[in-house]
Amino acid sequence: MPNKSKRILIIGMADSVHLARWLSQFADQSIDFTLFPSSPHRHIHPMLKDLIASTTNRMTVTIKPHSMKWLALPLSAMDIPFNNRFRSQLLRRLINQQKFDLIHVLELQHAGYLLLGTKLAPNLPKVFITNWGSDIYWFQQFPKHKDKIVQLLNIASFYSAECQRDIEIVKKLGYAGKTMPVIPNSGGINLDEVPKDSLPPSQRKKIMIKGYTGFVGQALTAIKACELAAEHLREYEIVIYSASLKSRFRALKLRYIHDVKVTILKKRTPHHLMLKHFSEARVYIGISLSDGISTSLLEAMATGCYPIQTGTSCAAEWIANTQDGQIIVFPDAYKISEQLINVISNSTVLDTAADNNRRQIFDRASSIKVAKTAKTFYQTTYLSGSKMNYCDLT
Repeated sequence: MPNKSKRILIIGMADSVHLARWLSQFADQSIDFTLFPSSPHRHIHPMLKDLIASTTNRMTVTIKPHSMKWLALPLSAMDIPFNNRFRSQLLRRLINQQKFDLIHVLELQHAGYLLLGTKLAPNLPKVFITNWGSDIYWFQQFPKHKDKIVQLLNIASFYSAECQRDIEIVKKLGYAGKTMPVIPNSGGINLDEVPKDSLPPSQRKKIMIKGYTGFVGQALTAIKACELAAEHLREYEIVIYSASLKSRFRALKLRYIHDVKVTILKKRTPHHLMLKHFSEARVYIGISLSDGISTSLLEAMATGCYPIQTGTSCAAEWIANTQDGQIIVFPDAYKISEQLINVISNSTVLDTAADNNRRQIFDRASSIKVAKTAKTFYQTTYLSGSKMNYCDLT
């Protein structure tokens, strides 16, 4: 990497652990990151605060404009009827003043649309777009969103995604720039944090359920599947995390009407405790209408927990269906309950899948290997030629 520090503008969610983990991979790199918050509130993730405050990292991270540290929420509220006009103008001014080497958009529907609102194209430095979760797969089916996605792809020189599926989609949408290798955008799994003394899955007595119901989450379907399988689950503890209010109410029915032991984890359960729960679980159930590679799926694989996961998370790129996990084609509670009943009593399948999935994580998703690949992304952008000429349109 060149000796001179590169200046990279990150447009992304300041409250996101995924963004914080992404940046942490470059702590030993000579890069000056400027973050323009795209999230509509003032919360800055604690991990990101540590990166900003650090005096030992080679990279630097600052939030600009400085006022966004406390004005993000009111500006966002004001922006709703004006299609993000105010924040887009702040972003436009920042881009014209700072003259960055690269603009990296982390997530499309908030961050990417803000960049479009600057109306600076084609007078931008090179743009790198990273697809998060449902950005492409889900939203491309809605005409208004599809138009904006195509506009973003037209100004992008670089694109990265967690799924090969999404790379194929953007090519069909007309993207002709450079695509980066497929890696988990959350930084992968730190194998040193995965408990080493866990029992074989066939001896575990917990079942993990992702409890998210907002947007595309289908936790109620997962909980209903447990209700249907209740007579087979008396000896197990159902552990629900990231539980929405609807999930919490439905869990009460599972507990008090169906007599199944249920534990609902607190919203901000520390990550090391989450991994401990996964390492004590026999099965993990994650049901959603859309996703990128589910971080929960990767954590289940790393801890030997047998995954039952909707295929909308590109699970087929990671596990062999029925062998290493169950890939749900359509979120049907009756079908999921049948699969759950069949697998919890099959010790051979559970333990064999655990070995296979751990190898997959070691080979493809360990945080060390993911960071090594991620660092090549910016190197690729540096070597791609000079940036576009600016035209100050203020």
